[in-house]
Amino acid sequence: MKKTILAIGILLLLPFTLSATPFPKTSYDVLGKRNMQPQPSAALFVLIDQSISYDDAIKTKALELVSNWIAAGRAVEVYSFSSALPGRYTTRITGGRFDDAPSDAFIDNLKRSERERFTLMHSRQSVIARKAVLSSMMEAFRGSKNGIYHTDIVRTLKEISNYIRSYPAGTKNILLVSDMMENSSMTSFYHKGKARLLYPEKELQKVATKQMTGNFGGKTRVYILGLGFYNTGTAQTQSERYLDSDRINSIAAFWRGYFARSGAVVIETGKPMMFGTIR
Repeated sequence: MKKTILAIGILLLLPFTLSATPFPKTSYDVLGKRNMQPQPSAALFVLIDQSISYDDAIKTKALELVSNWIAAGRAVEVYSFSSALPGRYTTRITGGRFDDAPSDAFIDNLKRSERERFTLMHSRQSVIARKAVLSSMMEAFRGSKNGIYHTDIVRTLKEISNYIRSYPAGTKNILLVSDMMENSSMTSFYHKGKARLLYPEKELQKVATKQMTGNFGGKTRVYILGLGFYNTGTAQTQSERYLDSDRINSIAAFWRGYFARSGAVVIETGKPMMFGTIR
């Protein structure tokens, strides 16, 4: 745990010129061998909303959650999104699978040259892959800024739901880092520059009418980090410094309803901070 926190702290201090590390192939793929498992045991999709500038507490928590979830045989994909504007589309930054732990039989059946090569690659693959994931998240956070006044969260979720539904993994999780303030042509959670109190069923009907409900297939778990996070530098929030509990709870209720209708379940909603872990 101490090493994880130290690594995250170092990442937060790295210069802005750092670019995401390419995700490495598994050691099995490099050797042309079959992976120990036919598919990842679990997958995590990290979606980072770039329409707001996060504080270090949110960024550190996101990195910590993902770093602690990573394990052998699992897969992680990192995406950034904000709106359907040039340069702000939903973008896959990196993603891939962490090496499965090899069985003794697998190692014994390798040629000596293959065994030496595999052992070396296997010892490095998870380290390089972890760096690729965390540095890609930092790349997404560096691209986050105030002043992007449109946020297509619903559109993003609908479009990516088909991909996640068909993704071959035992269990599927989404970490959604966002203030969850939809502000698009479909609906806006703002009125006259302030976040408004929502009537969730009315808003969900808008989503259904415009056929923007997603389809995650019924086996996807969702974790939200940052709901209600207010950076007072944004145009929408200059006139107030925080969201009261009624408005926060109405926004949370909308998203629980949206995911339920889209075949996913919200496990935890950070308002804005999450206290649990990704299971």
